[in-house]
This record gives sequence, C-alpha cells and structure tokens, in this order.
Amino acid sequence: MEKMIDLIPFLEGIVEENTEYYKSDFEYDERRLQAAMLEPSQENRTFLWLSRPCGTLCVLEREAFIRESTAHIAWTHYDYDAEHIRAYRVIVAPGRKGAFALGKIQPLHYGEQVERVKRGAVHAETVELALADGTTLELPYKAYSGYSHSFTAIHGRIERITYKPGDEADLNRILQMERITSAVRRRLPRKRKQAAR
Repeated sequence: MEKMIDLIPFLEGIVEENTEYYKSDFEYDERRLQAAMLEPSQENRTFLWLSRPCGTLCVLEREAFIRESTAHIAWTHYDYDAEHIRAYRVIVAPGRKGAFALGKIQPLHYGEQVERVKRGAVHAETVELALADGTTLELPYKAYSGYSHSFTAIHGRIERITYKPGDEADLNRILQMERITSAVRRRLPRKRKQAAR
C-alpha cells in the first residue's frame, strides 16, 4: 500500500534533479495541486505530472484520455523526448485551504504510458464552460471549437472547461484499466541491461 506524502517537496526534488530550464513552471503545478485538495471528486484530484529538461506539466488524468482536450494534446506532445522525462500519477488527498498538499505518488514509465494514452483516448462529445460572468454552458464540442470567441465576447473569459465523452462509462473503464496496468508494471522487475562485451 502506498503511503501518503507531502507532495510539493517531493515533486520539487524531482524538478531540481531533472529540470534545467523553466523551473518556474512548477509554481503553476503547485497552485493546481493545492487547489485540488478542495475538490470533492477524486477524478478532479488525480493528475499526470512530468518533469522534463525544459519545464514541467500537470494535467488531470481524466482529461489526458480525451483527445480534444488541451491536457491530451500537451501530455502526448513530449513523446519524442521520453527518455528524459520523469512522470508520475499524483493523487491529491482531500484537505483544507492553507494545509499541506498530501497524497500519493505513483511513478510512470512515460514512453510506455503515453502510448497507452494515444491508443485509449476517447473523443469529446460535449464541453461544459464556466465563464467569467457566472454563466455555465454545455454545448457540443464542434460548436465550442468553432465559436469559442463568440462566447467569451459576451460572457468574459473561460474560467473552466470540462470535456465530456459520449460514453462516460467507457472513459471510466479506460482509466481503471490504465491504473491497473501501471500498478502491475510497477511490480514487475525491470530487465537488466546486458554488459557490453
């Protein structure tokens, strides 16, 4: 069983070891993980996080598996540099504002995991928008992708976007299989590289 840890210092350590440029990216990640403590749903507290030589990235795992989301596009973008990436699933525990962000960290093999994301991702059918003036809209993804500027002109900037697949149960099944697969991979012994003769 994985133990709860203080997430921010652990991830800061990874940034110090692995990220040479744009370390300030982590400030955004830190705010996002701390805000997640207040989310009632575990799906909104489960993230994919990576450190690479030029920055960090923190996305909701659920959104990484929806093709049209910015999370999916960003998470799958760095596959060309997989050998330099340290990736983790970060599960934030519920908490209160101002408290330490506690949770669980699960290491991922980014190169393998990103291929599973590409193969398993589903399409967004609808999008829910929370806009600056308090308006919430749910509309077909195609309507959002072509006309988002018209909504913001009327209601102000987009505060939150939630991408929704046509079949939520299908996405939940894919996420469950991903978590099982990565848990099994962590338990398997790694093959040792043969010494050159």
